[in-house]
Amino acid sequence: MLDREWVSLTDAAEPRERYLFDVSFLASSYSCIYGRGCPGTEGVADDDRGCCRFGAHFVDDDDRDRTVEMVEVLGPQYMQQYRLAARRGVVATDADGSQRTRMTGGACIFLNRNSWSRGAGCSLHQYAIDRGEHHVDYKPEVCWLVPLRREIETDIADDGEERVTTTITSYDRGAWGEGGADFSWWCTTDDDRAYGGTRPVYASMKQELIAMSSPQVYGELVAYMEGRRGPQRRPLPLMPPPGPPAASTP
Repeated sequence: MLDREWVSLTDAAEPRERYLFDVSFLASSYSCIYGRGCPGTEGVADDDRGCCRFGAHFVDDDDRDRTVEMVEVLGPQYMQQYRLAARRGVVATDADGSQRTRMTGGACIFLNRNSWSRGAGCSLHQYAIDRGEHHVDYKPEVCWLVPLRREIETDIADDGEERVTTTITSYDRGAWGEGGADFSWWCTTDDDRAYGGTRPVYASMKQELIAMSSPQVYGELVAYMEGRRGPQRRPLPLMPPPGPPAASTP
């Protein structure tokens, strides 16, 4: 099995920070098909829950607090489940102590359904669209990040200084752990339905990639992507990325 293509870039403003990008996925024509035939993770045609069936796990307290504050910002104008959210809150705690958005009706409490006046979709996402803004500023991190996946590793270079390597790739089925095996369908791996976009991922997910790196690093990424071969429809199966480069690499 052939490996995917990767590129390593360094932030000029932060030379101890390196970014390892999955070029094969970023060059692909992946595009979310929510509301356009997405069968969700249960394989049900036109499932209005999409991948919101599990709720959103928060990455830290700031992520949680920002999401909680959005309830009153959305209000009943944007949030179908506003009354429930105002009464019971939007945070639930799992048995392992991790926190996520509360579930109701088999989906995240922020998800509006087909019966809602604005139609199905994340209320936070719909709010951002109405304001002409990007949903990165409003949704829990895991929600705006997927299908991209970010892994951050630190090590100590030969000179004793800490070095950070951020790997940005796709959320393939195996990346979800044991839960991934329960998905009846997962958009980045199971078939070609989600690979019909008109722009490569590095362009269509510009704001997400900037949020995960920096404007400078993203500019370098674009220069690299546009200087290589043309976009491909679907990447090869995901293999582990190479380890971080040696400290002596310029």
